[in-house]
Amino acid sequence: MTMANLEHAAFAPEKAELNWRSEPFRLFFPLGVLFAWVGVGHWLLYTTGVSSTYSCKLHGLIQMQAFMMAFAVGFLLTALPRRTQTPAVSAGEMVAFAAALIITTGGALAGQWLISEIAYAGVFLLLAQFAIRRFIGRAAGRRPPAAFVMVPIAALHGIVGAGLVAATDFQSVPPGAGHLGMLLIEQGVFLCLAVGIGGLILPLMSGTPPPPDLGSSPREWWKAIAYATAGTAIFLSFILEQFGFGGFGPTLRAIVVALGLGLGGGAWRPPGKAGVHRKLVWLATWMMPLGLIASAMWPDYRVPALHILFIGGFGLMAFGVATHVSLTHLDLQRQALGRPPAIILMAAAFAFALFMRFTADASDTYFQHLGWASGVWIFGSAAWLVFLGPKLLRR
Repeated sequence: MTMANLEHAAFAPEKAELNWRSEPFRLFFPLGVLFAWVGVGHWLLYTTGVSSTYSCKLHGLIQMQAFMMAFAVGFLLTALPRRTQTPAVSAGEMVAFAAALIITTGGALAGQWLISEIAYAGVFLLLAQFAIRRFIGRAAGRRPPAAFVMVPIAALHGIVGAGLVAATDFQSVPPGAGHLGMLLIEQGVFLCLAVGIGGLILPLMSGTPPPPDLGSSPREWWKAIAYATAGTAIFLSFILEQFGFGGFGPTLRAIVVALGLGLGGGAWRPPGKAGVHRKLVWLATWMMPLGLIASAMWPDYRVPALHILFIGGFGLMAFGVATHVSLTHLDLQRQALGRPPAIILMAAAFAFALFMRFTADASDTYFQHLGWASGVWIFGSAAWLVFLGPKLLRR
């Protein structure tokens, strides 16, 4: 063996490890799918008689605190070091993030809400230290865009919501506080993240120039103030809803999100580049305000209407953005500009699942509808994982 071959063999394991650290989405996207199967599969198990009990709280919190957070963590741990030109996430940090998400899910399954909510809050604390060291450190080559002001506001929603949910378990706060906590977690966190991250990822996906750095001009500071105002308005909308303004709260959120994504993210126009996943993300941006408006207009049908937000908005956007990140980072440009059958199958499955969930409350077979919705949704996400999983896990 030549000296060159010996050097290559010696550094190959380190290079493989650095690939995982510089591209942490390889771990967290598949992990998020597994969490989603736990949260959605809860209904499938009950409908098929495998489980004798069900919990709407369990379903909702696992979906938002584990599934969606795993996708958000995978994106942020990949995007922030690249944006700021700083070192990749450490192996210890990756283990800590994964452990916090697993404990969040395990605590919810065991009914140990205090443990689950502490672990969930820990995810935001880990993200905070990870981001701060890259945004304000001397080694940072760039700064985040103005839209990223929404990220700490999203963390505020999550931490306050986790505290209220945990306190409700000990009956140390009024019952209504638990409902407010669920609103902050299930809607507030990812409405803020969608607007904040959308300000960066939507222009990149549509083929327009990325946003400038915060502080690069007075205009960017004014943008940051506008985003901070939007995040504050989203937070206040939940307070208003809690105090009886059930129609005004969701309507205010819908307006803020539509403006934030439409103007701030450029979603007022369809994407200018080919690729079916780009069109799906564009569709998901408008499903979010649509679901909020529907829940405000038909308060008696509020929960089914909100699944337009959850399935058609949050879920579809998570998989669409994850598809873009995976295909572009893994240098699969042909698939990124095409129409992979697995992505089309996933979208069709999500559409069918949304239809079944939306019509469940108006049917005489409520739980059968939920069973079909969960089973088909799992099938669609499995098609996505079969398509991209091997590519994500290869060296």
